[in-house]
Amino acid sequence: MFKRATLFFLCLLIMIGCTKKTEPIHAPYFEVKGLDGKVYTLNDYKGKPLLLVFWATWCPTCKKEIAKIAENYQKLKDAGLQILLVSMDRDPETVKRVAQKHGFAELPIAIISNQMSVDYQGVRFLPTGMLIDPKGIIRYRFVGELPPDEILKKVKEITKVQH
Repeated sequence: MFKRATLFFLCLLIMIGCTKKTEPIHAPYFEVKGLDGKVYTLNDYKGKPLLLVFWATWCPTCKKEIAKIAENYQKLKDAGLQILLVSMDRDPETVKRVAQKHGFAELPIAIISNQMSVDYQGVRFLPTGMLIDPKGIIRYRFVGELPPDEILKKVKEITKVQH
């Protein structure tokens, strides 16, 4: 009975998503290759808030939630937010095709590296978004749902703290 209740709770959590303020920890350094050929590193985002989103092409919730981010990209960008989508898939052509089909090909997309897989092993559910402040500290995690309005609110919160 306990296992069923636990499983039910986990499924419910994934379906509705959650936003969690995390203990402030420094984001592990990363270096990943983008679909555009550019190498993205954590240092590229120093001084700017970053939404790092881990996702996969086989994840229907990922595609739906990232499409919402893409629809609100200009509003998020105007608030100073940088976005990097990190695909757990290893085939760039599949990632490109899915991103184009679901309307988020204009966002920066990278393929996860082996080192990033190790350093960010706390990613257990997809999609997972990490809101990293301008000093490189992970302030919030979004699991499942990636609500643009909530993200915007959190960006304003962490950038206000920095000034």
